[in-house]
Amino acid sequence: MNASITKREAMSAINRTFQLALANSSTHFVNVNASKSVWWLDIPVQKFTSGRNETLDLLLVSDDAKTLHHLQVPTAYVRESLSMFHVREDKGCVSLELSSLPNQLFQDVRPRSERLPFASFLLNSLPLSPKRVATHG
Repeated sequence: MNASITKREAMSAINRTFQLALANSSTHFVNVNASKSVWWLDIPVQKFTSGRNETLDLLLVSDDAKTLHHLQVPTAYVRESLSMFHVREDKGCVSLELSSLPNQLFQDVRPRSERLPFASFLLNSLPLSPKRVATHG
């Protein structure tokens, strides 16, 4: 199996398995960083502050590419604590580094952040198989 999957494949697997209809615009996808055990996401601040979405979906592929984690994060969680996150002014993004290490799983470990946890937002964890990943359905 490939070491990673695409956003399209991940969304398709989650939608099909859990009878969901994730929207591309409110779904953020990432494989584990190659040099550090984190999922690194830069999400535009406006996605948390515009009021267009109550939640954002994060699809995170495990280090070994065998599990797809689906977190559904209330935008209010970030919006109400924006000063506790690392905001990249140059890109207008909230920059998250969610740990993939078991003892800090889904915790924001970005320097200059307040290490806020995201584990409570885990909605589903889906084992990935070569067959599931290959299906683009």
